[in-house]
Amino acid sequence: MGEYIKEFDIWNKEKKELHMSEEIEIYPKPRHIWYAKFGVNIGSESDGKAEFLRPVLVLSKIGSLYWVVPLTSKFKENIFHHTLESVKFEKIEYSLIMLSQARIIDKKRFQERIGKMVSKEEFSEIQKKMKSLYFPSISS
Repeated sequence: MGEYIKEFDIWNKEKKELHMSEEIEIYPKPRHIWYAKFGVNIGSESDGKAEFLRPVLVLSKIGSLYWVVPLTSKFKENIFHHTLESVKFEKIEYSLIMLSQARIIDKKRFQERIGKMVSKEEFSEIQKKMKSLYFPSISS
């Protein structure tokens, strides 16, 4: 397996096109999983993969923006990852959300709803983990 080359120039061109694109009539909802254009990012920040896409779990809508957390299939057992139990993907052994990689995105980044939704119980557990990770002083 070769070294991963970050295609910044290609992503910058695509990001400009995405920025100039028309508003799309979609309404992502919390608990739903979508493909979103994550592009090419810096250092250890999660990148999009094929066509700069990455699956994301929608956490909440904030005005006209969305708070999302990206998914990965690389198993890691630590406080920064949560293994999804209520959502399974074909041909993928593990689906984890990268709690430490949560970010705010514009609606234009959403491309396609995957058709999976995290259970209410598991989403509540994810919210508790996010609160503990991002707001430890008020999470007790």
